Amino acid sequence: MSSRVLAATLLSLATAFFYALSNLLQMMEAEKVPEEYALRAGLLARLVKRPRWWLGFFSDVFGFLTQAAALALAAVVFVEPILATGILMALFLGALVTHRPVHRSAWVAAIILSLGLALFLYEVSPTGGTDVGDVHRWLLAGPIVTLAIVLCMLFGSASHGGQRAAYLGVAAGMAFGVSAVLTKTLMHYLGDGIFAWVTHWEPYALAVFAIGGVIIAQSALQTGALGAAVSGQEAMAPITAAALGLALLHENINATTFFEVVAVLLSVGAVLWGIITLASAEEQMLLEIGHEGATEEAQEPVPGPLGT
Repeated sequence: MSSRVLAATLLSLATAFFYALSNLLQMMEAEKVPEEYALRAGLLARLVKRPRWWLGFFSDVFGFLTQAAALALAAVVFVEPILATGILMALFLGALVTHRPVHRSAWVAAIILSLGLALFLYEVSPTGGTDVGDVHRWLLAGPIVTLAIVLCMLFGSASHGGQRAAYLGVAAGMAFGVSAVLTKTLMHYLGDGIFAWVTHWEPYALAVFAIGGVIIAQSALQTGALGAAVSGQEAMAPITAAALGLALLHENINATTFFEVVAVLLSVGAVLWGIITLASAEEQMLLEIGHEGATEEAQEPVPGPLGT
């Protein structure tokens, strides 16, 4: 492994950690906001009043910076799947903070996810491809992805609970996947000068997809169905980014034989199964904590008229 690829790997793992911490903190605050604020700018207006949400926000900022640095060094199809380890980190962060054990099923899912990710990365070219996508391909892929995001948002608005969280999580994941590809292009322009990006359309599209993705993700977390929200987001972000990296940036997966193709498909399936299982385990952990907190609160003595 070259020093360039090693640096990209470490930066990707740092990104996964920052995003995992952000998801955990922001979910705790977003689910306290009334449901009628979902998919509205007013949702963020209410969340910014909460200090713990700001900690999650700054964790997001650090995550974006480390992700941008990783994408400047390696291919999107290599960097983005590593971010799937964020769901694993979120589970163990939650266990550390709450002093609760991680169940055996979660350990199994973590091992399978890690093995699937290792196999996928083995078949992927860590570098190569272009930094800027072909405009005519963007004109085809962009509207398709945007339509898919809008449809998921519409289905989510018409749903409730876990179903809404799943739809919005998928929409947020697709938005973040597009953002990853556009971030790589932005880093390319910054290499030509600090203001070289101003005359190009990609940075402005990045702002739209990134901010939109944040609002959609907060709306998904607001439902309280963490398993559906996080699994949808964590699964779709690397899939969308990798697909766009392959289609728009001419990146490569070194799978030429039948067995290599099967290995790639199995690895993707293992990662997706691991994400869904770990997200469900994390949600269950938080639900148990919430029930215990409610029980303890109910058992506290009620003060008398004089505060006794």
